[in-house]
Amino acid sequence: MNTGKNWIRVVMETVCHIEIVKDGQDFVARVHLSDGSTKEYRHRVFEDALTEMVIDLQEELAEG
Repeated sequence: MNTGKNWIRVVMETVCHIEIVKDGQDFVARVHLSDGSTKEYRHRVFEDALTEMVIDLQEELAEG
């Protein structure tokens, strides 16, 4: 029986958890990767912390 519905199965996996906190005047972005490692990015300018984190994650995840 054909119901006319086409189903697409999407498989997703968590590759990291990101925690962003403010420590005094610094913004701290902590990335917890699925392999158990943790990376930390600390800057006084919020955008600088995010930019460094994104560039590093792009390189890290492209390898895996």
